[in-house]
Amino acid sequence: EALDCLDSAYRLYGPENVIGSYNGGKDAVVILHLMRAAHAHYYEGSMVAQTDGAIVSSMIAPRVLYFEDKDEFPEVMGLLKETVESYRLDMIAFSRDSYSFASGLEVLVNSAHSQACMAFVLGTRTCDPNAGGQGQFSPSSSWMPAFMRVNPVLNWTYGHVWHFLRKYNLPYCSLYDEGYTSLGSTLNTLPCPALAKPNGDGYWPAYLLSDWSQERAGRVSVDPKKSEKKAAKRACTSLSEVDADLAENNVDELSSSSSSSSSSELSAGIQRTVGLIIIGDEILKGQTSDTNTHAAALAFRSNGVPLIRVVVVPDDLDEIANEIKRMEKEVDIIVTSGGVGPTHDDVTMKSVSAALSSPLMLHTEMADLLKGKMGLQNEDGSDLSEAQIKMATLPACGKLRYLAGEDEWPTLECRNIYILPGVPQFFEKKVETLAAYLSNSDLVNSVTCKLVLSVDEVSVVPMLNEVVDAHPHVSFGSYPFVGHPEFHTVVTLEANECEGPNRIARRRSSTFRESSIVNVDGEHMTSRSSVMSRSSETTIEPFSKEQMELHVKLAVTDLVGALPENSVLRVDNDDAHLCE
Repeated sequence: EALDCLDSAYRLYGPENVIGSYNGGKDAVVILHLMRAAHAHYYEGSMVAQTDGAIVSSMIAPRVLYFEDKDEFPEVMGLLKETVESYRLDMIAFSRDSYSFASGLEVLVNSAHSQACMAFVLGTRTCDPNAGGQGQFSPSSSWMPAFMRVNPVLNWTYGHVWHFLRKYNLPYCSLYDEGYTSLGSTLNTLPCPALAKPNGDGYWPAYLLSDWSQERAGRVSVDPKKSEKKAAKRACTSLSEVDADLAENNVDELSSSSSSSSSSELSAGIQRTVGLIIIGDEILKGQTSDTNTHAAALAFRSNGVPLIRVVVVPDDLDEIANEIKRMEKEVDIIVTSGGVGPTHDDVTMKSVSAALSSPLMLHTEMADLLKGKMGLQNEDGSDLSEAQIKMATLPACGKLRYLAGEDEWPTLECRNIYILPGVPQFFEKKVETLAAYLSNSDLVNSVTCKLVLSVDEVSVVPMLNEVVDAHPHVSFGSYPFVGHPEFHTVVTLEANECEGPNRIARRRSSTFRESSIVNVDGEHMTSRSSVMSRSSETTIEPFSKEQMELHVKLAVTDLVGALPENSVLRVDNDDAHLCE
C-alpha cells in the first residue's frame, strides 16, 4: 500500500517534484527508504542506449527536505550526514533561524520544475496529533503554499514502523536504542518513561514499547524549568514504589503483599473465572464451525475476565446437565451457547433445570416480552403458540437481565449460569455485553507482552527455557509461524495473577447459593448450601498490578538479553496484527 502510494506520486508529479521530509526520526527513516524504492522503480527501464552502445541514466537523486534546528540532537545530525552521503541524497536544508516551515515550503513551491505542483512525502500516521482527516493524498491547508501532502504510511502503527526498520536492518538514530520513542529537540524530548528498566539501569530500546499510546510520553514542555519538573515527575511515576523497592531487594517478597475480599457478589470486585459450554451436535460432527469460542475468548480477555475452560457437548439433556455439575466445581461463572430455540433438540433449558434442581415453569416476564415482540395474539387467537410457550418456559430460578438496556433482548441468568444463543452473530453481541458486565474496574487486568521475532522457534528454545525457569510468576508461550514472510516466531509473556500452579487468584472465602427444593406436596422451599468443593479452598492472595508489571518487565529484560542479536522485530499489542 505504501509503495503503491509512492508509485502514484512519482507518476503524477515526477521525481523532480516529489520531496521527502527527512528529519532523522523513525518515521522519516521509513519514508526515506520507501522513497528510494519507489524512486528506483520509477526509473526502471528508463536507461537510454546510445549509438555507441554505452548506457547512461537520466536518473536524478532522491530529493529530501530538512529544517535545521540549533537544538537538534547531535545523534540526529550524525544520522542525517551519514545517510545523505551514503545514499547520495539531494537534501534541501533550511535554517529555522531564517525560515519558518511555511516560508521554506513556499520557496520550494515557487521554484518547482515547470511550475508543476509539488508533492511532499510525510511520515504522518493516523495516531499523530496532526493527522486529523488526512488521506494518503491531501492538499495543503489554506494558509500554506499550494502543494500535495503524500502520506504513504498513514495506516501504519508504531509496531509496523519498527518491524520495517529492524526486518531490513535499516540504520536509525541511536537515541531510539536508549529509550527515546519520539524525537523532537534537546529541549522537549526525554526517554519514554514506559521503557524504564525495573532495576533503574537505563531504558529499553524503542522497539520494545508495548503500549503504543505512550509513544509521545517522552515529549515535555519547551520551558526548561517545566521540563525538569515534568521529567522528575515522570521518572518517579514510570516505576511504582513497589518496582523500585523490590527490584533492588528481593523479588521473591512479591508474594507477601496481599489484598482481601470475602464477598462473592458481582459488585464486590472479585476475580471471577468463567467456563464456556458449547452445545450442538452440528459442532461435534463438523457440520458447523465453532466461532463462538473465539468470540468469547476475545470478549472475556479484553475485559480482564479469565476464561479457563471450554467444553463442547451434544444436544443431550444428561450430557449438558452433567457437564454443568462438573464445571461448577471448577469455575465461578458458566456460560452456555446454543440449544435455546423452540425445536425438539433445543434442550438447554431442561438441562439447566435438572442441573440446578430448579423446575421449569412459565416465566411471566418472558411470556409478556414475547407477546410484545410478536404481537398480542397468534392467528388462531391464542396468546402464545406452542413454540412460544416453550421459549417462555424457563427454570424457576431464572432472571432476565437487561445488560445492554431495556430495548435489547435480555440475557437469562440462572444463578451463576448465563444462557446465550448459539447463532454466532447473536452470541458475539451477547457475550461482549456479558463480559463487560462481569468485568470490574477494580480488578487487575492481564499484564502481557508479545515479542515478534525474525528467527525460527527452534533457535531460541534453549534460552527461552532458561528464562522460563527463572521467572515462575510469568506464563510464557511460543508460537512458530512457518513460511511467514514477515516473522517466524512470536513469544508471549503474561503475568500470573497469583503464586502457585493455578495462576488465577481466588478472591473470596466461601460462597453460598440458593437451591430450590421441591417437597412431596409440590411446594417450593429454599435452602442455602455452601459450595465447599470450590469456594472454601485455601485463599490465594493475588499479586497487585504493579507486582505483575514488574514480573513481566524482569522477564522481558532477561529474554531480550538472551535472544540472538537483532532478532526482536517489535513488541506487538494487538493479536490482529499477527495476521497482516
